[in-house]
Amino acid sequence: MNATWFILGLMITFSVNIPFGFWRADAKRRGSKVEWAFAVHLPVPLVVFLRYLAGLSWNAEGIPLIAIFVIAYFLGQRTGGRLYRKTLESGIQPGRNVFSLISIEKKEGEVI
Repeated sequence: MNATWFILGLMITFSVNIPFGFWRADAKRRGSKVEWAFAVHLPVPLVVFLRYLAGLSWNAEGIPLIAIFVIAYFLGQRTGGRLYRKTLESGIQPGRNVFSLISIEKKEGEVI
């Protein structure tokens, strides 16, 4: 196992899934099952590739480490979903793109 790729892979897996979790929450809210499925499944090939780069295999040693990748995947999705809900609660209509939050002007003292 390559420890550098393992740690880097976990960070990338978590980070990439935040925008997809944001998109998933918007699709769920609007009732779009196709978009929801894309938001959940599009990052999977990247995660599999990162596990490959880390040198993880389906043996007794690799399965617990693969489970850590799965946890990072779901934590990223959940973080994106929570960010979407917090944005809605603050009165902002963010749409499906988490990066649109960068362009929204904040009022003084406002926290997203």
